[in-house]
Amino acid sequence: MPNPPYQADNDPMTEYQAQSLFEQATQLAHQTFADPSDEHVLGIYSRLIWNHQRGLGEDGATTLH
Repeated sequence: MPNPPYQADNDPMTEYQAQSLFEQATQLAHQTFADPSDEHVLGIYSRLIWNHQRGLGEDGATTLH
């Protein structure tokens, strides 16, 4: 995935946004994996934060390599 040359012009994340992304990560983990672990959720959550900083939504948050 190509990296954009600069981060999106976003405001800092609020506590509400962080909690919403964590809930979204939990839901995605349960949809994607049969028995998701905490590591699955945290991995997806990390990707959602990275995506949020760049304005990308949930693109690739559950992609496995």
